[in-house]
Amino acid sequence: MRWFDLPPRSTLGPTGLVLSLALLLTPTAVLAALAVRHEALPIAAGAGVQLLFALVFLRAHPVWRPPVSGSVILLYLIALAWAYVPTRGHADWAVHVAQGVLLAGAVGLVALHDLTRTGAEPLRRANKWSRRIASRTHWPLQLADARLLPEVDALRDAVRDEPGPALALLSDPRPEVKVAALGSLEYRPDWRPGEAELVLKIAREAHEPAVRQAAAYALAGVKLPALVEDLAGFLRDPAAEVRHAAAEAVLWDGDRRWPLARTPVREALADPKLAADGPLFVGSAGLPAAAVADLMAWAEERPPLGTRAVLTLVEQYHRGMADGGRPELPSELAQLMLASETPTGLRVELAALLRDHHRLTPDLLDRMTNMDQPAPMRLFAAEVMLRADPNDADGIDVLRGLARHPNRELAVQIGGILQNVLGLDLGLVAGGPLPAPASKAAAEVARKVLGWANGQRPDGQRPTPPSRPGLAGLRETNFVPPASAERPRVF
Repeated sequence: MRWFDLPPRSTLGPTGLVLSLALLLTPTAVLAALAVRHEALPIAAGAGVQLLFALVFLRAHPVWRPPVSGSVILLYLIALAWAYVPTRGHADWAVHVAQGVLLAGAVGLVALHDLTRTGAEPLRRANKWSRRIASRTHWPLQLADARLLPEVDALRDAVRDEPGPALALLSDPRPEVKVAALGSLEYRPDWRPGEAELVLKIAREAHEPAVRQAAAYALAGVKLPALVEDLAGFLRDPAAEVRHAAAEAVLWDGDRRWPLARTPVREALADPKLAADGPLFVGSAGLPAAAVADLMAWAEERPPLGTRAVLTLVEQYHRGMADGGRPELPSELAQLMLASETPTGLRVELAALLRDHHRLTPDLLDRMTNMDQPAPMRLFAAEVMLRADPNDADGIDVLRGLARHPNRELAVQIGGILQNVLGLDLGLVAGGPLPAPASKAAAEVARKVLGWANGQRPDGQRPTPPSRPGLAGLRETNFVPPASAERPRVF
């Protein structure tokens, strides 16, 4: 569960919603019944006023908790006065019943208001749900799903002001109980001294990834610099689910906390052990502006830092384009792609992103093939053009120009395009990976690509002759040099 998936405090289940509506509409119903029974217009007017008040409070749930319950108490007292004044001296039993219902409702709400305001009622509910969690014997098959139990949701609502019952569950040796307790503290914004440190201690001592994951979500609301840095340290946790939870937690209130988490994030992106993780903030909320600027700078670094920074930026841009909330984003990305100060790796990935979202226009393709663009950009544009039309003269001209570069890695990529797109046979494995640039196969492909660039067909080129034996091999074969008349001439 992520912070933007958490229900707001006012959200209730069906039972609580029905109870709130009943409390709001009771004064209206009582006055309406009296008005019908006695045919009294003043009481009917009072019922109408009460209905208007009920509509005002309709969106405030639950109505029996502070601060809303104080206004609802006043609503009952007004209805009691309205039922008393016009019916003074009446001996009808219905009048006394109506007044008793309104008075009992007001007194009950006053008592509940004070219990909740002083914390006694939430503490009672928190203790009830914590005991129910501690006594539970049947748990979900997946340990991490213990955070999603109904008892955990109820405990989370009860410990908003006093987390003591949830923190007490952390002393239970069962990991299921710890995960449930930490789940009730998810994205808690306010911590007293020592509480967040206890959660951090439990996370560091836990062997189960689910416990560390739940602790990362619980610590998402910490504000102290040391605690934010400790939370960001989970970005290098051995378990992928813990790293993902830490990434989501770090971005909560990211505008304010990014300077504190910047160094741990950089260390996580540069960790060679995590190079296969790809983008860091997958599925998280939008990156703050400071984070985007840092990732732009890190994109120029060596792998894995530069590679993962590029992938992280592209993933965020992809989500932005998929959401459609910013119509100007594609044009901004196109300008960023063509800007000379943008790192080459990021420019190519942005081009692929625009292509995948069908925003790579012919004008952009033409500008991508200009000589002032880096070779990977021109190669990407040429491939897109040739996949759309294998006879595109501009795309072939770009490929021929790139093929003359003394770059074997680039030549191998061109060879893949020639074989897979244009149908020329360069000896590559169909559907297989391209050969390593330092291999003999890559050297042969580079030779054929250069020949194609100079006007030769790959199938008409002679293969590279095998290497001849050196001096040691000549001695072993009793090589006899030719006579003087037979020596080759030296020009």
